[in-house]
Amino acid sequence: MSKKKTSKALRPLAWHAMALAVAALSWAAAGRAAEHLPEPPPRLDLGVPPAVLAEVPPPPPADQPESLAGLLARVLPRDAQVRTATALWQAAQQRRLQARSRLGPSLYLSATAGQGVETEFGRVIDRRTDRAEAGLRWNLYNSGNDQAELNASERDVAATEQDLRRAREDSSERLAETYVSLLYVQDQLPAAAERLSTVRRLVAQVQRQNEAGKASDADATQAAASLLDAEIVYEQLLADHASARAKLAAQAGTEVRNVQPVMLAAVPASALQAGVPGLVTAARLRAEAARARVRPVPALLAPRIDLEMRHRLSDRTLPVLTTESQHNWQVTARWEFPVLGESIARRNEGQRRAEAAEADADRVAQGVQADLQALAARIAIAERAVTQLDKQIAQYDLLVRAGESQFEAGRRSVQQLIGLRDSRFNIAQRRAEQANRLLAARMRQLALTGNLLPALGLGPGSSSD
Repeated sequence: MSKKKTSKALRPLAWHAMALAVAALSWAAAGRAAEHLPEPPPRLDLGVPPAVLAEVPPPPPADQPESLAGLLARVLPRDAQVRTATALWQAAQQRRLQARSRLGPSLYLSATAGQGVETEFGRVIDRRTDRAEAGLRWNLYNSGNDQAELNASERDVAATEQDLRRAREDSSERLAETYVSLLYVQDQLPAAAERLSTVRRLVAQVQRQNEAGKASDADATQAAASLLDAEIVYEQLLADHASARAKLAAQAGTEVRNVQPVMLAAVPASALQAGVPGLVTAARLRAEAARARVRPVPALLAPRIDLEMRHRLSDRTLPVLTTESQHNWQVTARWEFPVLGESIARRNEGQRRAEAAEADADRVAQGVQADLQALAARIAIAERAVTQLDKQIAQYDLLVRAGESQFEAGRRSVQQLIGLRDSRFNIAQRRAEQANRLLAARMRQLALTGNLLPALGLGPGSSSD
């Protein structure tokens, strides 16, 4: 027997050996799965690098405060909400690639090996098949569904990009609120410490006067009670400062330093009208994507047209077939009409989903506008209150200085002097509270108009449709 005949005779044995090897491996894998816990599926390398979290830069030196913009620039890339939105944006991009791929052809390679008993020209033969071929399949037309899906996926990518912007805005606003709360308490500490020192000096002065017979025991008791109140207020502020600092560190996921004042200018009226946050833009884009998936009624009657091309690479089938196909191509047009109304129901479902998405976009936009209108009144009240309280503080500064001089001259009692100082301290606290409310309202206003990140120097401005 020649080498060529030997090779042909051994080739079917090779296919049988390969089939037996695959069966043995499958049986062994099944046995291992029954004996052990299931292993996680292997990670497939599809050319997309896994997401790697960037290291959070260290905070500034301990003796230097950190600005809000600096803190956000450090922690935003690792924020959980931002990372989630980034992953979903990348997933939407991959889905768009899938939709675009459906518009192109698919290449395939097939290998067939087998054995069968056939009848040919009245004669029973034992035929062994060994064939390889390559081909191309291309869906030329699918009632426009693939193109509609691609158009919708383009809008989905834009929507997830706006979701990423929204995540950055939400995370920035959340951290900024805690930052401003810490700033509010931090600004109160020096005034509370100064008040405590002043009251301590007053207590010592009244104690000396009491020992000299120039002040009564009631005055000494009044001064001691004022000292107790100042100590309680200062200790409470220290506790609030530690709590706000711990909360900010937990939200940021890193060590925080002392905070710096945040200066935000009033939002212009033009920005209030034209600014659109990522929340609204994302909702509108999702409504457009849902509408793009709704196909017109004539598309339900259109056929599906497919092109297929095949080319034989090798054919060692024995006995040889009477006819052999070298290569061929064919175009197929197929109409499908589900008799129970599946196509119409699918279109109606898409229509309702598009209407729901459009209604949700309107709801989001109306909610943002309602919040903006409510903020405008709050900001106006806070601005007037800060101006008036500044005037009151200036007036009480004069009254306190005059009261201290009169107390030294014996024309004012300890109770009156303590009352003046407490009133001045309380007004200063009210002024700080109103300033904090004004700053928080302006930050919220910037966030609702999509301008918070640009105002902090961390991103592009808002874009309107």
